[in-house]
Amino acid sequence: FFSVDSTDYFAFLPGGYYQTTPVASRLLHYVTRDLKVISFEQLDVKYNRPDKVMEALGNTDTALIRSYRRAWEKRIHKLGIDTNSFRNDYSTPEAEFANRDIINYEQKNKELILHIVGRDSIYKLDRFNVWINEVPVFGQRGISLLGTNRHEIDTILTVFLSQGENRIETSVFNSNGTESYRIPMIVNNLSAEKIKEKVFFIGMGMDKFERDIYDLQYSCKDIRDLSAKLKEKFADALVVDTLFNQALTIKNLQAIKEQLLHSGINDKVIVSYSGHGILSKDFDYFLSTYHIKFEKPEESGLAYDQLENLLDSIPARKKLLLIDACHSGEVDKEELVHLEAKADSLHLTRGGVTVAYNDKDPHLGMKSSFELMQSIFVNVGRSTGATIISAATGTQLALEKNNLKNGVFTFCVLEALDKYPSMKISELRRMVSARVEELTNGLQKPTSRNENIAVDWNLW
Repeated sequence: FFSVDSTDYFAFLPGGYYQTTPVASRLLHYVTRDLKVISFEQLDVKYNRPDKVMEALGNTDTALIRSYRRAWEKRIHKLGIDTNSFRNDYSTPEAEFANRDIINYEQKNKELILHIVGRDSIYKLDRFNVWINEVPVFGQRGISLLGTNRHEIDTILTVFLSQGENRIETSVFNSNGTESYRIPMIVNNLSAEKIKEKVFFIGMGMDKFERDIYDLQYSCKDIRDLSAKLKEKFADALVVDTLFNQALTIKNLQAIKEQLLHSGINDKVIVSYSGHGILSKDFDYFLSTYHIKFEKPEESGLAYDQLENLLDSIPARKKLLLIDACHSGEVDKEELVHLEAKADSLHLTRGGVTVAYNDKDPHLGMKSSFELMQSIFVNVGRSTGATIISAATGTQLALEKNNLKNGVFTFCVLEALDKYPSMKISELRRMVSARVEELTNGLQKPTSRNENIAVDWNLW
């Protein structure tokens, strides 16, 4: 047992299984017998087993142990991991930087040549990718190898380094969906070229709708207030593009994506959405547009994936998405059930349906296995490399309060901008989460859909 501080710890068994808090887990990585480092998150999904640790300690609370085991199983299912890959004799592909040993830690050139080799003796290769500071250089899907009938790749490519320290990784995926272990390589870019950082703020506010019964009070004000506060922080470095009400269309979003494709690798991109969040009958998540049909959001709503796509495959590597809307956290479709909405919910909240989990465990204070999974495990699923902070969990409503003149979540972000001279992404997430819970008496709890584990950058 190792204590990190008064609340965070790490405890492990001789067999490698461990129990840890999300904060402590950020300090962990693996070292192989030949002294190669493997990213913590790749083995965390196998060895982070609080149920096994509690059993080994002789804990007699079988209901609690069973709940932790279900939470781990839920995590494996969510990440789509084949547990057969946990066997010692299971074949996994391999990938490496062949020129690792001749790459110096300090780099004075902003370009770096990488020699990538990968292989799988059994399955054909499907794709490969490179990550810099957990951002996929070639987008979420990487470079396809489909149709090449390859069991091996040997390629040389050039990447651009961010200013300062760069954590570079590569991996290959085989046709069975199994990924090779990523072995990070750290280099420090000391290029003499002076970097002038830009900050792109993309704001979307929806408070007026074709059916005015769904109108909100403060969503557009949320975006205008954020824009004004960020202007105070970043002055001429800030580039602002906003879409309000009828202007929020797929065509206009595509134009914004084109603008972000011209960002620089050292730039920051902040995307903020404020409005209604709606789950369809199939529990898919949609954000409101002017013409949205709240009964069938899939017909005219903005799919969450379309919003997140704004941040995929753009040069900027420091990316933040804020969503001030109901049900904006992730949900487990298999456990959700619809509830009858309260009559006044449309006037108080930013959502159109009410849902809950059907596997509530009184032993855990009414947490479902999915909610327990989110509270005890770090989100290790990789997507665009952006940090995504949602105003509420997947089953909660996002509230507006007249005395604040903003959505509660956005008010807390504005409060942080006012109060703190500088703030890292992780600090913003923790502070806003605690403050929202305080202001709503626990009715609303912000969550992270995605986290950048390796790099905790300064938002301002």
